[in-house]
Amino acid sequence: MSLSSLLSIARSALLVQKRAMEVTANNVANAQTPGYTRQRLEIMAQNAVHTADGMIGRGVTSGLVQRTRDSFYDDTFRREAGLFSQSSTLQEGLRQIEDAIGEPSDVGLSAAIDRLFHSFSDLANDPSSPSARDLVCQAGDRLAKQLNQLDTRLTISTSDAMSRLDAEVGQANELLRRIAKLNQDILAAGGQSAVDLQDQRDLAIDQLSGLMSVKVVRHDDGTVTVMGEESNLVDRVIPTQLSLTGSPPALGVVDSGGSPVNRIGGSLGGSLDLVNNRVPGLRSQLDQLAANLVAQLNTIHRSGYTATGITNTDFFDPSKTTAGGITLTSALLGSSMAVAASGTSRAGDGSVALQLAQLGTTGIAGLGGRSFRDFYSGVAASVGLAASGAESDTAVQQSLMEQADQQRTAVSGVSVDEEMINLMAQQQAYGAAAKIITMADEMMQMLLQTI
Repeated sequence: MSLSSLLSIARSALLVQKRAMEVTANNVANAQTPGYTRQRLEIMAQNAVHTADGMIGRGVTSGLVQRTRDSFYDDTFRREAGLFSQSSTLQEGLRQIEDAIGEPSDVGLSAAIDRLFHSFSDLANDPSSPSARDLVCQAGDRLAKQLNQLDTRLTISTSDAMSRLDAEVGQANELLRRIAKLNQDILAAGGQSAVDLQDQRDLAIDQLSGLMSVKVVRHDDGTVTVMGEESNLVDRVIPTQLSLTGSPPALGVVDSGGSPVNRIGGSLGGSLDLVNNRVPGLRSQLDQLAANLVAQLNTIHRSGYTATGITNTDFFDPSKTTAGGITLTSALLGSSMAVAASGTSRAGDGSVALQLAQLGTTGIAGLGGRSFRDFYSGVAASVGLAASGAESDTAVQQSLMEQADQQRTAVSGVSVDEEMINLMAQQQAYGAAAKIITMADEMMQMLLQTI
């Protein structure tokens, strides 16, 4: 081997180790940068040359800077992140509804139902009492208003979820555009060598996975295709545009071509579940309760006589049979004398008030054979169970997501201690290469002195 070859080998070693130290220093500098992936310089031996003395090595060279990233852990993390976001969004919405229901409570709807039928019982015991009639009107009005308030709170919950959906669809579209633009930049920058751009793109995909379910198809040129469960979201450099369509309970998300994005998952899926299923289901049950209250109480009330001897009158307004609309008749709102308590016009007859009181413990066919209170207690309990289940799901999914993130970080995250060890090894290699140059120079000087 000639002295010039020796110097060439030492020179290549110096350059490669210098570049390796730059990569290591970059890792240390970005140890806390969100989305940053630990980088490694690809180092390989130079191709040897054939000589009369055999194969002679030509030193070292470097290849591309590679990201230490495992796509399996990426996919696992994104799947768990989507499930966590979906369950936590649903939990938040159900807790809001549960707080609105406020059961068990002395001032909730269950208590209001009890007070109405107890007031009828008190009126049956003293049908001539003006104060007993006043209490019936107050209890009926309070029950109707509490149903109205519950319906209003459900409307507010739906409105809040709709506002959140609008904002999240906008965020998703921005991320889709960003992913497509980064794919384009990666192509322009050399594909797989554009590691920093790939980090930015993968961070955007991570953020998107919290909004909706995503699957990633990786290509050899460094770009990716991002898919939902059944549709393309980003076809390399072409993003779709998501938008909301329809209205609850048939609200959905469509892509640029108008095709529905099914099984959307993520926080978008949680909000859609809330506005399409949970709130309409609860409202339907409250409407069922209100409709049966109106029908059953009015049927008995029409058979009785008011304090002024009038019969065939309603207790609730028969034209308003939903939870949002139920109200006392205008006559009852005007005067408690319009309450029908007796089955005849005779004074002291409280037979109709007694029938109305007994209705509180009677199984109603329209409510599945349950009493008014038992039916509503079941509704409130189902909301509580759903909220509790969503809370448990959220805790489980959070644990799984954190575990997936830890596994991914163990592969792609930066350990400052490990990087410092690598830096010292690279520094020693650099120093050894420098010594080779010094030795080659001394040998050259000795050779010149002998000439």
